[in-house]
Amino acid sequence: MDKATVKIIAASTAGENVCAAAGRISTMEGTALEIYHRTLEKDNNAALIGKVIGSGHTSVLEHAFFTVAFDSVSVFTEQFVIEFRLGSYTVQSRRYVDYSRAGFFAPPLPDALNVGFRSHMQSLFDDYAMLLALGIPKEDARFVLPYCFRSNFFVTMNARELLLMVMTMTKGRGRHYTELRTLGQSLAAQLSEFLPDVPEILSKRYWAEEDRFAPLLPERLPEQREAEAETELLALSPAGSLTALLQNAAAANWAAADSPLPDTAGILRGERPRELELIHAQFTIRNLSLAAITHLVRHRVQTVLVPHIAQAVRQGTYLLPESVRENPQALTIYRDAFARTRETLARLTAEGLPADCVQYFALAGNQLDVLCDMDGRELLHFMKLRTCTRAQWEIRACAVSLLEQLREKEPALFSLFGPSCYVLGKCPEGRLSCGRQAEMQARFAGGEEVSLRDD
Repeated sequence: MDKATVKIIAASTAGENVCAAAGRISTMEGTALEIYHRTLEKDNNAALIGKVIGSGHTSVLEHAFFTVAFDSVSVFTEQFVIEFRLGSYTVQSRRYVDYSRAGFFAPPLPDALNVGFRSHMQSLFDDYAMLLALGIPKEDARFVLPYCFRSNFFVTMNARELLLMVMTMTKGRGRHYTELRTLGQSLAAQLSEFLPDVPEILSKRYWAEEDRFAPLLPERLPEQREAEAETELLALSPAGSLTALLQNAAAANWAAADSPLPDTAGILRGERPRELELIHAQFTIRNLSLAAITHLVRHRVQTVLVPHIAQAVRQGTYLLPESVRENPQALTIYRDAFARTRETLARLTAEGLPADCVQYFALAGNQLDVLCDMDGRELLHFMKLRTCTRAQWEIRACAVSLLEQLREKEPALFSLFGPSCYVLGKCPEGRLSCGRQAEMQARFAGGEEVSLRDD
């Protein structure tokens, strides 16, 4: 099988020079361009960068950028990396790509355990292929894929965030996992070629909690059971009329402008709805599948708390899609995949499976409880994307449920939230549009007589 690898495939060409110039500009006279051109003539730029970051001023590293390819890594690694919010990610889709031959990551194990691990994981890919052959959509069949299945993605980060990720993989919570630690060590060596001594300097400054994130073997494995996601709005702040708050904020923001003040709908349709950032919604989604969590965490302007993937194994609940429920043969295959995984994990654990391998036995349909806090601007963006008919059905149902609860709390404002075609009056999806704009606008126009949910 392909080896999990990580490779820097692009870097800003003047990275070291720009970082060094940034290190000089706060204490050197001259314009920005003058200081940059003087820096090009210096031969001590690397030493200067080391001195600046050694003093704790790591922001100068944000002027260097890297694009990294994660190749044939596990989806567990993908989830770990995406938690670093200051990055741009493009991931191979599991909704549209056939993963029958994608393969899986196998951690280093003794021969006896290795055979059992590989045999079971391959059986899950066989289940996936059989579900596809029975006509189950890819986005539903993927729920039986284990969290060691191969993921491929690109990420672009500035050097500061990338180095933080490397330190977390090699010295922080990631160090407990062979896959993460090995990938982090490879990245550190590659970064040293661009920014000499910087990874070593930051390594000495990195502080990590010793025991909190150490993996543990589950004491018991519950029987697998089916569950559905439940969304609950926990808090909406600040108190009082949010519509009035937005209008007052708009008045303050537009005080010096000659143009008329926008109404609430105008704020939502504007290109810079900063007023919405004053609003916060805190909500939880219980029993959200691991597959749907990947859709949720892509919204980076939020605080989202996701338990460790291994917790999904301990929770023991899984999602059953309607397409599978309606097909008796597929239903048998699907349920057996979850039951068999529990039995295999229990057997291999008794035979000495390391604790840092438990997460690979979580299936994409297993579930976790997540907690989120979004400001109004990100919430608007979330609703425009996730209540759209093109959104994955599970996360769409959660978004619609949340919107219903928001409308109960503040109907004047949240009656204006919904899919892009409703908020903007036009669909941005082009040739991928569902073609149901009038129907969607009528559905989300509200009123007790129109349900937000699909029929």
